[in-house]
Amino acid sequence: MRVDKPARRLLAILATPPLTTSGARTRGRLHLATEILCSDVLAIANMIDVPTKDVLDITSVGSEPVPWTEARADLASQIAAADVVLLAWGIAEPAGPARDHYRAQVAWVNDVIGSRGIIPWTVGGMPRHPSRWQRYTARKQPGLPFSLALGASLQAGRRR
Repeated sequence: MRVDKPARRLLAILATPPLTTSGARTRGRLHLATEILCSDVLAIANMIDVPTKDVLDITSVGSEPVPWTEARADLASQIAAADVVLLAWGIAEPAGPARDHYRAQVAWVNDVIGSRGIIPWTVGGMPRHPSRWQRYTARKQPGLPFSLALGASLQAGRRR
């Protein structure tokens, strides 16, 4: 008799959906992290669900609290369904009023993750965006192939 084990679901929390690209490179790197963290399924949620091209756009679209709070229902349901959480929204903060909303969202996300007893993962102890992982790993793990360097750089228990 064969017993199927339930799939382990990795949730990657990013900043926003992409505006100017397909997001294929980001998804490719997230799939690699999914394999390294022994997960079977990749899910993606965003801190704010308004597509942007960079943190400057987040400063503009995130200046009011509404888009941040509107993203919470999806974030909460995605976190509830996750076995593993990878914080990957980036390390640059928006400016102006968006910064306060961003920081409140980070605190809220960390509280929800903590209430589930999940220890989140990061690259190098910070929520680096997947587009920056190769640059980081090349500096910290020179000479290693990217997949090995990423495996050596993923850390559990760090939150920002």
